[in-house]
Amino acid sequence: MSSVVGIDLDGWRRLVDGLREAVLVVDPAGLVRVRNAAAAARFPGLVPGEQFAVHATGRQHDLGDGWSAWYFTDTALDHAHLRLAGGTSREATLKNIVQLASELLGEHCVAVVPATRDRLEWWRCGGGEPTVARTPRRASVLSEVLTGASAMTKITSLGEGGWGVPEDFGCGLAVPLGVGGALVVLRRGDFAPHDVERVRLFGKHAAVALESSSKLTEQQRMIDVLRSALLPLPLPEVPGVSLASVFIPAHQRALVGGDFYDVHPRTDGSATFALGDVCGHGLEAAVHSGRVRQSLQALSLVETNPVRLLHLLNTSLRATGSKLFTTIVVGQLVPLADGGVSLSLASGGHPAPLVLRADGTVQDVSAPGAIVGILSDVRFSSEQVTLAPGDTLVLYSDGFTEARAHTNRSELFGEQRLRAVLKECKGLPAEEIARRCQEAVLKWLDRDDHDDLALLAVQAV
Repeated sequence: MSSVVGIDLDGWRRLVDGLREAVLVVDPAGLVRVRNAAAAARFPGLVPGEQFAVHATGRQHDLGDGWSAWYFTDTALDHAHLRLAGGTSREATLKNIVQLASELLGEHCVAVVPATRDRLEWWRCGGGEPTVARTPRRASVLSEVLTGASAMTKITSLGEGGWGVPEDFGCGLAVPLGVGGALVVLRRGDFAPHDVERVRLFGKHAAVALESSSKLTEQQRMIDVLRSALLPLPLPEVPGVSLASVFIPAHQRALVGGDFYDVHPRTDGSATFALGDVCGHGLEAAVHSGRVRQSLQALSLVETNPVRLLHLLNTSLRATGSKLFTTIVVGQLVPLADGGVSLSLASGGHPAPLVLRADGTVQDVSAPGAIVGILSDVRFSSEQVTLAPGDTLVLYSDGFTEARAHTNRSELFGEQRLRAVLKECKGLPAEEIARRCQEAVLKWLDRDDHDDLALLAVQAV
């Protein structure tokens, strides 16, 4: 073991060699006795045995008996690594990579990464805003780095590709940027050994940041695709009626919930509409509500009678084996030749819809029926309603009536308050009626937790 006056030099070498910081161990005579790899790259001429001059940028640690350890941190590079680690999207991370590399490592930097349809993306920055170009997969000068065969390649001739660099560049260094990618740092002059090490370290962190942000981007894309199938579709145009809706899930960050509504118009001018509520919360309820909506849409192509639709839906949902039940109102809408619309409604355990007449009176539409999706022996009944021009049918989920007051969590919003809000909507269009119902219940809640909220207004025009 190599030790001098109580200093274990071999132990110090093992301790500091893997550190990212440059570390020098200096003896009482001022001679360098230990130098780690980072220090060798930063101070290539300062070999063990050479005299060490106190360096203002270093941090000294007294080891006793005149010995000292000096630590040198590349603050700018460390800050860059932290910025890279904060990237949450692939595009933002690639912009950060070339911009930071241009600021810290070279005059012009290019990130070459795989794109779709067997193409390459060339993210470039020469001091201004990063730009991107896409080309067919041609980058022969980077082949060893792109395939992972080399950890670093020196470039003296660019060859084909979307480089977008000045013609007088001197040389470049290319390091891997994940599978199939490379970061290229270009300068007019050559790279000192310390600069080479900085490029290597930056590339290593950039590759990790890009892999992480790319995974997050792909996960978010998958979430968005799956979520889009669970969200209500935009309301269609239906002859003779004006439609408006409210949809506020309990978990607003997820944007999906167990409540749902749908309107499916037909070529003859009629339409099937529904509003329902799946028992439960969160993703499981949202997935089941998607299953209910898809089943109902398919069944409504072959059946228009609301009672028979509910029987078919009950059979279909029970066949899936799900343990979640659904409450739902299904309606059939037919425009009348002399104005207004005729409605046929059936309910499966759902709160009774309300009708706001043009004169301001509010009526309920009672169509008793069992919950859907659990029991084999169920009964549903139908109710006929005619809407004259200006009349509005309002379907809603129990998230409205069971909303708890922020001042007293045991007090519910209730059907009577909803009726009162509707009475105040006399003469208003469907969009304004839906908005006022939403505002009333949200004011009642005042940002407190709530169940899913869904409402569908069908107004004869």
